[in-house]
Amino acid sequence: MVDRTMLQFDYDQAHGHAAIAVLGRRDGAVGWQSIAIVIDDRALMLRVHPDTDEIAVALEAAPDVHSGWLAVTELSDFVGSVVGWCWVGRNYLGYLDMFTLSFSGLVPQVCFTGEAATITIRRISPTS
Repeated sequence: MVDRTMLQFDYDQAHGHAAIAVLGRRDGAVGWQSIAIVIDDRALMLRVHPDTDEIAVALEAAPDVHSGWLAVTELSDFVGSVVGWCWVGRNYLGYLDMFTLSFSGLVPQVCFTGEAATITIRRISPTS
């Protein structure tokens, strides 16, 4: 198995910062190709690899909203929340195709999955 690491940066640089926007890029009407969780002048950037469905996560300069980026309405209620913990998911073949994130705490709330060359967003609800 090839050793892969999803996070190629120090996650502490994003953890604890307030999300001021959540933006995305689509390829047609299907799914998200990229998602940017904007914090200050930077963004936690998620991209899906079109051949392997793996998700790459990076901390980069925030995208320009006037260059084809759209508000990700399904995550709009997290704008203003603090970026919390993250989890990296690897499937049984070794592909890094899931990234889970919490906002304002430790409880995971959003799961991003690479599927069919797009990023699918799933909200996580705690069970009692």
